[in-house]
Amino acid sequence: MTLFGEPREVTALGDLFANTWQVCWVTSDLDRGMDILRDRFGIENCTEVPTEGATFLKGEEPRPWEVRVAMGARGGPILELIEPISGEVAFYRRFLPEDGSFGLRLHHVASYVPVGDEVWERLRAMLAEEGLGFDYTVLIPNRVRAGYVDTTAELGHYLEVCQLQKADIEFFSGLAA
Repeated sequence: MTLFGEPREVTALGDLFANTWQVCWVTSDLDRGMDILRDRFGIENCTEVPTEGATFLKGEEPRPWEVRVAMGARGGPILELIEPISGEVAFYRRFLPEDGSFGLRLHHVASYVPVGDEVWERLRAMLAEEGLGFDYTVLIPNRVRAGYVDTTAELGHYLEVCQLQKADIEFFSGLAA
């Protein structure tokens, strides 16, 4: 399976689903979540990945943000787990049990678009026409620009739009293989 072909041009929100490469769940315990993916679902290559060097934005404003992240795959789309730790993480925690008990809940479906500011700005304008925008953005130099779009009212989860750099595409392609 080729995970990262030429992405479909995005002229409507639905086009983003043609470029889906990842499904993400939030969890209150990353290690336990990784065990579930491995033991119950056979995702043997589930591994924690670094977030060092990331900048996190709420709207356009930088915010503190600490999460633990794991990625895995079994010959298909990447499966991501995020454990919110501190800072601007309420938009992750809102999906988890309020009593603090263990949870593993759908958070977002991720799509990819070509890199470049022009593509990003066209997408931002299209989202604005729909009354949407990038509520949160993660920037990791030489890896990814990822914007979270709040589609929870309609779909029950966020939509994440990613501009993946070559190094991340190679890493994720290897993980999926």
